[in-house]
Amino acid sequence: MKPDPSNEQSDLDALNDDSVSRYLTDNPEFFNRKADLLLGLSIPHESGAAISLLERQVAMYRERNLELQNRINDFIFNAEENDALFERTRIVILELLKTNNLGELSKAVEVTLKSEFAAHASRLFFIGANFSGSEDDKKDKNENNNVRTLEEKPARKTLGKLYEKKRTFCCELTPEQAKLLFPDTKKDILSAAIIPVHLNETLRKESGTGMPTLVIGSEKHNHFNTSLDTLFLDFIGEILSAHISLLKS
Repeated sequence: MKPDPSNEQSDLDALNDDSVSRYLTDNPEFFNRKADLLLGLSIPHESGAAISLLERQVAMYRERNLELQNRINDFIFNAEENDALFERTRIVILELLKTNNLGELSKAVEVTLKSEFAAHASRLFFIGANFSGSEDDKKDKNENNNVRTLEEKPARKTLGKLYEKKRTFCCELTPEQAKLLFPDTKKDILSAAIIPVHLNETLRKESGTGMPTLVIGSEKHNHFNTSLDTLFLDFIGEILSAHISLLKS
């Protein structure tokens, strides 16, 4: 009995890319059973040359393996960077905690942060400070000329939105901002990280410290930028807050 041509045509019409894909997905052992079919298969390469299915699969696995390896390398690199940054942060914090007054603290900030964070300048300012209260405050201001103060109105006017920031903010500085924050540097400071140090409002008023603010500057335009991770800088700001509170309590 001869096969019905209409049935053969119907079977061919039912075959398409999706149906073949579904079949091969449901039958992953197909080419094990029909290994001889692999000899006749070829898949166009991007270059136009024909390669076998097996070669194409190997190439795909290599591409995926390379992508995975690149991700692992990035992960290891970031881990090593964070480990090094944590060690530098630890050194800074230990040096800051050794200080016994605001003058020593300010000096430690300018020396330690500059060296450990490859910065060109670092300053601890007390914006709106008034050390004219108790005798201890006068002594702290007069005998430790490392204590830096800024008047609130000029600081608010020059820093603008930066003055209102509640967390660390990195950006390029205008010439006016650089002059206000780093008036004694030999070269222009072009970018900076500004770290607000939060103190209890009652303590600020009673001790006259105003609003402590840590500033780290660089002579490079993009050294401190808005995409920089500020986790460790925020942490240093929190340590400064706790330490200043203890010094002034």
